[in-house]
Amino acid sequence: MVKQPNVEVLQESKTETKEIITEGVTPVHIKSDGYVEFENKLFQKEALKELRPDLFSIKADTGYQSQTNFGTSFPKIATKGDIFVRVDVMPNRVFKFDGQKWIEVAKDKTDTYLYDQEYIKYLVTQIDQGSYDVELLSENEQEQIKLYLNGNQNT
Repeated sequence: MVKQPNVEVLQESKTETKEIITEGVTPVHIKSDGYVEFENKLFQKEALKELRPDLFSIKADTGYQSQTNFGTSFPKIATKGDIFVRVDVMPNRVFKFDGQKWIEVAKDKTDTYLYDQEYIKYLVTQIDQGSYDVELLSENEQEQIKLYLNGNQNT
């Protein structure tokens, strides 16, 4: 009879350490003289709006409205103040575009990303499928998920 060696099974860590590249985004710089710098070229603002309306989310009464989104890679085009949640790491990590690159923001320092209902739906789906551990959620994420679930039960 062959004796089996002692094998110690290490429990997998629930958090991942993954280097996230935060540069290489094309910022849009709005100039005061009616021109816009985009991809190192100057465009007349109205002409660029016609070509790329997705780059302009400006409201006359409130100024620029930051965009919030999530995914496994940063958007190729961003404007200063945009928020992006990387969902390819656990726990998910929140980043803000500073005009040149994405910088990580502590989840307890912002809740802007939690008003994106698509992100909350994504979290609920991931939890239901067993792909995401509830214990990795921030308190604010847990609260928003509860509100979302309670709202859906009433409809």
